[in-house]
Amino acid sequence: MPDAKKKFRSDIGATPGATALLAVVILVLQQGLAIGRVDTPSGRSVRPAMMKHAACSVAKQAGGAGSVPGKPVVITGALLNGGHLNTATWKGKVVVIDFWATWCPWCRAEMPAIEKMYGQYHGHGLEIVGVPLSDTAAAVRPYLKSNPKVAWPEIFDKGAGNAALAQKLGVSAFPAQCVIDRRGILKYTIVASSSKQLGADVRKLDADVRRLIQKGNGGS
Repeated sequence: MPDAKKKFRSDIGATPGATALLAVVILVLQQGLAIGRVDTPSGRSVRPAMMKHAACSVAKQAGGAGSVPGKPVVITGALLNGGHLNTATWKGKVVVIDFWATWCPWCRAEMPAIEKMYGQYHGHGLEIVGVPLSDTAAAVRPYLKSNPKVAWPEIFDKGAGNAALAQKLGVSAFPAQCVIDRRGILKYTIVASSSKQLGADVRKLDADVRRLIQKGNGGS
């Protein structure tokens, strides 16, 4: 489909690249996110710069080995705004599962890059589903209301924290993203092991999503 491929490249080229956005993310990280305070799951308010990445962790469950990259995977769950999501209905789309939390400073630092990626690629075959790892839906809704660019669906399973879904996809900490190709195959799960890794994670995610979408639009 040469016309579709040409249009895809033209549309992407007409928008600013990810470089400027990544610079903002890196700047926020370099500043240590020292402005304001963050509410942790326990309700304790601390300065983000004082938090260690280990705080953004997922409790392990017995027998939770996680899905194997290279194998088909289907994600299902109750949506935050009602209804039910099943990624099987997105057959032929590239899907990114984004694990995050409102109280996680690194998740919030990455969010502008996720928003940018969604805006760039959604019209070309990208779908994103967020998985907020919070104890209650009430903790998530105000953030989404004040950040309308987070326009993709969010799975929230009655306050369970979606630990079961995290286990299924091999997510032990967050922010984390799982990439599923157009055939429904889990390509990989990327988990930031430190705040210094976030910039590299975002660049890899953007490059891989672009490649997978372009391949489906007639690219090599």
